[in-house]
Amino acid sequence: MLKTVRVPPPFEGLFEQAQAYVGRFFAERQDCPEQARIEIFGQRYMLVRARAMSVEFFEMIQRLYSDKGEAEAVSVARSLLFDIAHAMGLSDARDFAERMNLEDPIAKLSAGPIHFAHAGWARVEILDDSAPTTDERYYLHYYHPNTFESEVLQRKGRRASRPGCLFSAGYSAGWCSYAFNIEVHAREIQCLACGDEHCEFVMAHASRLEERAEEGLQKCRAARSSGPTG
Repeated sequence: MLKTVRVPPPFEGLFEQAQAYVGRFFAERQDCPEQARIEIFGQRYMLVRARAMSVEFFEMIQRLYSDKGEAEAVSVARSLLFDIAHAMGLSDARDFAERMNLEDPIAKLSAGPIHFAHAGWARVEILDDSAPTTDERYYLHYYHPNTFESEVLQRKGRRASRPGCLFSAGYSAGWCSYAFNIEVHAREIQCLACGDEHCEFVMAHASRLEERAEEGLQKCRAARSSGPTG
């Protein structure tokens, strides 16, 4: 039974296998504070406070670029956080696939959301209209019900004006870029921190992201307009 991720029924078998071996990976953890080491499956890991990788990181970059004006500082902060996360996701996916001897793109993908859950980033729910392929038709539609970023913003009592789960989007896109050997990017189109019902994402080939994101936004608007009027 899947406990760490929700996926369409055709993918459940592969993800159940991934859940087992990713669980074994994280079960091999040794904490040795006397040597300042946290080791998982033979590699050194670090614990990072969630606020330091979200709100506080974003605010620091904004301060550093404040002389460029607010709009430019926000743009730099958003781009930098996404790019750092994308690089980390791609690197982690490569290392994990090599250690687990994963070859098939879907098998590499299946490890990602479960690794995501064990690492504390967020839970992943892949939606039925997803169509992950190894070409420009690639499309992934998913929810992150509890990203660390949206939780931090909500706990601070902030109402974001734009979706704020940039690290979550970048990391998942980096992981899938490696898994399918194509350049994919992700865009959050709804966010709990904005008062939306979900943290909802679309992921597509870099050349089609804008198109796919606009399609997703239009569906969200249509759903809102057809919802209960009270």
